[in-house]
Amino acid sequence: MRYGNIPKSEFKDACLSKGIAEARILEGLMALKAYGLIKEEDDYLIVNVKELNAILEEDSSEDKDEEIKSEEELYKLANELNIKIIIEDNRDKVKKISDSVVMGEVRSLGIDAKRRRVYATKGKCAIVDILNDTVTNQVIKEGFGLVILGNRFLKKMAEEELKSVAKLFPMMPIQQIEDKIKEIFEKLKWHPTVSKEFDVYSISRYEKNFEYVVKEDIEKLFKYRESLKQQLIDFGKVMTIVNKIVRNGEVGVIKDGKLHLYDDYIAIDRIDPNPNVFKVVEVEGNFKDGDIVVIENGDMKIKGTNEIVTTKYIICHK
Repeated sequence: MRYGNIPKSEFKDACLSKGIAEARILEGLMALKAYGLIKEEDDYLIVNVKELNAILEEDSSEDKDEEIKSEEELYKLANELNIKIIIEDNRDKVKKISDSVVMGEVRSLGIDAKRRRVYATKGKCAIVDILNDTVTNQVIKEGFGLVILGNRFLKKMAEEELKSVAKLFPMMPIQQIEDKIKEIFEKLKWHPTVSKEFDVYSISRYEKNFEYVVKEDIEKLFKYRESLKQQLIDFGKVMTIVNKIVRNGEVGVIKDGKLHLYDDYIAIDRIDPNPNVFKVVEVEGNFKDGDIVVIENGDMKIKGTNEIVTTKYIICHK
């Protein structure tokens, strides 16, 4: 971990020269210390340069939100930063769970699936952070408030739009609040990271079992993710079977009117993650005991006579 030493007096003078008030300087120092980015020692500030630079670089990339004015500019910037982006404009990010609970979600999908969900009922909300299949943080808040999720630029724009009206929300009918929220979306939907269409849900009832409803909905998410994993596993098994279907080769011999497969082959009754497996199967055609069965370009025949042989089973490599 790389550190740099800065005299406290130089740090303070540099901040003051930028027009930063002394009280704000103290607040900033307290925040940096809280995140482990600096330590105080005698007359010096010991700065964790690597971590601080990483945060500053992250902040500078987030500030580029303000430069983006169209979808084309967004893709151009992503290309410059060597970032792959996928714009989803048809995914439901909000839903009405019941007559008394609504939920909104933002997510980031990569190696890990990161989600932040906000559940709300009358007079209460829950903010839940989820990493893959684990709840990493959950906060319950009561009373009146606003939770804005999104990139830094849009959050700033939404906050500016809400500044003059949000304080009046507790005195407004719910329909009027909905209308104000819709107005803000209409103003901001020019930005490529805002959907051109949007849904607004509201509730006016209090859910007495709020925490239970939140827990149950998150469990549904985890079960859904588990089912997706199983589907992927099953798909992988099916593709393995498909890739093992025999296209060419001697596969077995006729004995007692049935096809007895050689050791390197099996027969299955269906393409499925868990098919039934056979080594001896019924076949139809013009053949006799002792005939060798071959498959040529997917067609099953008697070796030497080219008589076609059929079966309801699928011959695969073992």
